[in-house]
Order: sequence, then structure tokens, then C-alpha cells
Amino acid sequence: MSIDFKQYLSQLKELQGIDTRIRKIDFELKEIPEQLEASGGDFLALDRTVKDKEGALAAMTKERQELEQSVKEQVLLSADREKRLFAIKTQKEYQATVKEIAQLKKDGKDKEDRILALLEKGEKITAEITQQKTEAADIEGGFRQIEAELKKRELELNAERVLLGEKRPALLKELPAPVLKKYELVKRRYDDAVALVKKGICQGCNMNVPPQFYNEMLKTKDLRECPTCHRLIYVDLETGEQVK
Repeated sequence: MSIDFKQYLSQLKELQGIDTRIRKIDFELKEIPEQLEASGGDFLALDRTVKDKEGALAAMTKERQELEQSVKEQVLLSADREKRLFAIKTQKEYQATVKEIAQLKKDGKDKEDRILALLEKGEKITAEITQQKTEAADIEGGFRQIEAELKKRELELNAERVLLGEKRPALLKELPAPVLKKYELVKRRYDDAVALVKKGICQGCNMNVPPQFYNEMLKTKDLRECPTCHRLIYVDLETGEQVK
């Protein structure tokens, strides 16, 4: 591959700069949630615990209210069945009603026991929530400050990424298809698809370029492929030295 680097090298270097910066931005964006978790670990753990307990308390309250309503209904039903006893004429029906009343009262007692257990557990959880909310409030200020800083940084990075993304298409249009294809192919293997050759050494793989190959680059001003890593390589003619 032999291409006049004067025409396309600046675009390739700029494209690589954009792509490198986008990769760094994406990496930093990916780290922000981890940084947030690490910096606010104690607060976030307390906050999650409080929310979990509040959810459990709400479920217990709902269950208790349903049980209380059910007990009320059973009391009324039991009272109604007791009134009917005086009007029953057959022994079989009387025994069945007595059995039903006993079962209603037993169910009601079981539900009342469950209600008491829920009340006791609810009081304990409420006390724990109050204590943990106080603990969370003591450390929330520091976490919120860090959170605000990270959110601000996230907005800045996303804005920068959008601007870089808008610049990229224009550069792509300036590059010939073979050059762009080669660049994209090398970029799949290396972050730096374009590398400088300095004093006969590829700065991408740190391997020596054959002297004759390097001298040809200096003379022809070509954009070549590194024989070792296959990056697109170029020489800085202002500092390049002839290889003996």
C-alpha cells in the first residue's frame, strides 16, 4: 500500500485522535457508576436497606389491615351463627353450626395472634428504619456532593462525545475507501492504527523497521504498513534521520 501521506496523513491523525478520545470517554463513562458506588458505598447500602425495610413494612401493614378486616367479618359471622342456634330444630344442624362457630373463633384467634406478631415486628422495623435514616442523613451530604460532581462530569463527557461524533463523518468523507478500510481494519487490533516511525523504530510496536524500508519512506514520503504490526506508519521529516 503506497499513498502520498501529505494528502491524507493529517486526516488520519485527526481521525485517530477523535477515536482515541471517544474510547477514553466511553471508558470514563463506564467507570462513573462504579465510582459512585465506591464513593457512596456506606450511604447507598444504608439507603437500600431502609428502602427494603420500608417495602417490607408496607407489605406487613397491608397484611395486618386485611387480617383485621377479616377478623371483623368473622366476628359478625360468628355472632350471626350463634343467634341461629336458638332457631335450629335438628340435632345434626345444631352440631354443624356449633362446629362452624368454633372454627370461626379458632380462625379469628389465629389471625389475631398473627396481627399481634405483625404489630410487634412492625414496631421493631420502624425503630430500625428511624435509626438507619439518621445514620444515612449524617453521611448523605458528602455523598451528594460527590454524586453532583460525577453527574456534572458525565454531562460534560456526553457533550464532548456528541461533538466528536459530529466531526468524524466529515473526516471519513475525505479519506479514500482503501485508506479508510485499512485504518478500520488495523483499529480492530490496536487503539493506535496510525503510528510514527522515529529513528527507524515503529512507535506502535517498538520494533525496528528494516533500514532500506525506512530510507524509502524518507525518500518517497509514503504512508506505509509496519512490517511487524501492520499499523499505518509515517516519518516526521523534520526529525527523521537517514538510516545508514
